[in-house]
Amino acid sequence: MSGRWKYICFSVLLAVLSSEGVISAAPVHVYEKVELTFSAAVKYGNPYTDVEVWVDLKGPHFSKRCYGFWDGGDTFRVRIMALEPGTWTWVSGSSSSDPGLTGKKGSFQAIAWTEAEKEQNPNRRGIPQATPNGHALQWSDGTSYFIQGDYFYPASTTRYIWRDSDESYPVDSPRAGFKDILKYRKAQGFNTIYIISSFPNWAYDGWPAKFSDEAGVPLRDTWPNGNQDRAENMVNEENERPFFFPGKAVGYGEVGADMWRINPSYFRYLDKKVEYAGALGFQVFLETLRRDIAPYMKAYYGATNPDMSKNAVFFYIRYILARYQADPVSFGIIHQDIAGGPNLPGFSADEWRPVLDGYHKRYGHPPFGQIVTTNISGSTYRTWGDRDKAPWLMMNLAGNNPRDNRSADEILEMFRLPNPLPAYNQEPWYIANDTQEERARNRAIMYGNLLSGGLAGIAYEAYGMTRGNRENFADVDQSCGGDPHKFGPFPNMWVAVKWQSANEVGFVKKFMMTDGPKYQDLVPHPEFLSVSKIGDWPTEGWSFLMRTDDKQLFKLYFEKRAVHPEISGALPGTAYKAQWFDPRTGEWSPAGNGVLTADTEGKIVLPAFPTDNDWALSLSTR
Repeated sequence: MSGRWKYICFSVLLAVLSSEGVISAAPVHVYEKVELTFSAAVKYGNPYTDVEVWVDLKGPHFSKRCYGFWDGGDTFRVRIMALEPGTWTWVSGSSSSDPGLTGKKGSFQAIAWTEAEKEQNPNRRGIPQATPNGHALQWSDGTSYFIQGDYFYPASTTRYIWRDSDESYPVDSPRAGFKDILKYRKAQGFNTIYIISSFPNWAYDGWPAKFSDEAGVPLRDTWPNGNQDRAENMVNEENERPFFFPGKAVGYGEVGADMWRINPSYFRYLDKKVEYAGALGFQVFLETLRRDIAPYMKAYYGATNPDMSKNAVFFYIRYILARYQADPVSFGIIHQDIAGGPNLPGFSADEWRPVLDGYHKRYGHPPFGQIVTTNISGSTYRTWGDRDKAPWLMMNLAGNNPRDNRSADEILEMFRLPNPLPAYNQEPWYIANDTQEERARNRAIMYGNLLSGGLAGIAYEAYGMTRGNRENFADVDQSCGGDPHKFGPFPNMWVAVKWQSANEVGFVKKFMMTDGPKYQDLVPHPEFLSVSKIGDWPTEGWSFLMRTDDKQLFKLYFEKRAVHPEISGALPGTAYKAQWFDPRTGEWSPAGNGVLTADTEGKIVLPAFPTDNDWALSLSTR
């Protein structure tokens, strides 16, 4: 069995199509990937853009058109899945009426997973979706899904190396590969990873990390390669790149990719990694293009053109969403973690909007319901607007800027929308090192955003891991005041992977789940704190409070230097089980004698904080 399929625990290669179509020989489980393969009879000048292939898929409570993608040569694939047990049928079609792509038929039987099988892999529970109140996430079967994510951004490349073999390597060794690191994170409680699908203009090509062509068009603004002023090398395990060359960059065709000529072979390693992650129970947040390529795409490839036939970003979004539509993924339709500016290659929201709206107008939401959103600077709501202005948006995010308590206010704003979407901070804080100060900042933003309404989950970013750093990096550039968030040092990924801050991420779910899925009903109420904010320190001195409407459950978090508050909004005269939670160790301890009783006005006087650090507190009538 080839390495490509050896590890696919929930993917099924249905069959090779004959001219009469095919019926599967054995049933498949719901949510398992079914891959249909077609061979074009017509020769196309550019199969990537010249033809579309699809199947019209029907099953219990389902009837949709599912699009496919070109996979090299005359091969096209459509990846589908069943969402309910029963009989599923499909009929193929193509925009060119190609006899090799059109009129094929088939069917398969889908069966349910047992509860024991679901326990082995949560992806067998379905597709993450909004809870009925719009504030949190759940699987298709109604089980809670709480994101605990880590950034593997360049995992589409050999920086997170793929090995077909099962041979393992120590996670803190340069030889550690994608499988080793992913299994380590699973043991820590992580269930989501973030990957950018490709970095087309990044390579060891002899030119600087930040580079423009002879016409002055910025071609890239990359992460530097160690101490050297060159881009990180973003190739796959066979030294392939996602698009062919030369492109249209004036004088530098070897730097700017031809964004009309995709290289399908490049993505076969990303296929393996996404499938392996799914088999371990991970969801993958898969982004399309990083913002730094935007000026190049605008100048030469129609990135802002409202005519989708002339917009290469449209075709790439279509390709990625079709190729991974039956995998355990959510989609970052574009990477917008910094808005464009004079010294920051990228686009404004208005410049990206034509292609995002154009794609949604043509295809709508993914056929199987996977979440679509964007990595963001600030908040998705402030950038794109509410659903009426961004109908493709299925989850709200905050992130990247500001990296302080102001992001909690952005989360609170989105929680309070009349028709809310699940929200969380997806780029809260980049851990530059594993000092106590860095871990405290990360905890403050993480818990502060969570208890401001970011109930979809939490994310974690460690420099080195996020960048897949395998090179030596210089000491902090003292000319910039020694700020590690401006210039290195970026630790090697096998160093950053072992940091204690990652273990602290795993404690958050333990804190939130004391009453099971009831956390989904929590509502932020900063007004119930006698003092919620002090000072101007960006991640110290604030307090956060959430409470369920039935007043039976409170969750609170106090940053370092927070004022010792009195809280209100409790059930009058009611005793609450009171427990401090140490976010550094994940340990519980009684608050006072373990019971706090509200007075006749529903106020509770809290005991002193256990130590002069940040603390969380749970109050429950149960």
